[in-house]
Amino acid sequence: MNETQPFGCVLLRTAGPDDARLLAQLLAGLSPGSAFHRFLAGLGVPDPALVRGLLRSEIRRGALLALGRDPAEEIALGHACWSVSPDGVADVGVLVADAAQGRGIGTALFRRGVDAARGAGAATVHLDVHPDNRRLVTALRRRFGGAAFTWEHGLLSVDVPVRAALKSGMVVAA
Repeated sequence: MNETQPFGCVLLRTAGPDDARLLAQLLAGLSPGSAFHRFLAGLGVPDPALVRGLLRSEIRRGALLALGRDPAEEIALGHACWSVSPDGVADVGVLVADAAQGRGIGTALFRRGVDAARGAGAATVHLDVHPDNRRLVTALRRRFGGAAFTWEHGLLSVDVPVRAALKSGMVVAA
């Protein structure tokens, strides 16, 4: 697939256990840099337990997929998962296939994940970013410059109100 090839219509939907094959293909196709920015580790062939965990859905957690079509089949272009702690803090993780980055898919997944987390009681979104993920660090500082950024365990961390996260227009793809 050519990096500049359009994917046509992109569908965002709730993900579940039946999406394990699509998610495993997405994860296996990530560049080492994209995998590291999302998971802080290389992936290689994704472990089936990791895939299942990323698709888990419960009252305070869920998963989303961004799907497109190439001429032959449906393909996963992105994934987001979210969870809400008992104190109302959401964690939203997003990744986008390398060839689909820069098209707004990560932003759409992030907003849907934050909105779902809000529905599960989240008031705040906590984000941790590796400092080498310059694109995301720049977007965070631009969109949430008034927020308190801290360094925790070698990662840039920021907490933002759900309302601000939904209005940000921030790109958060790995």
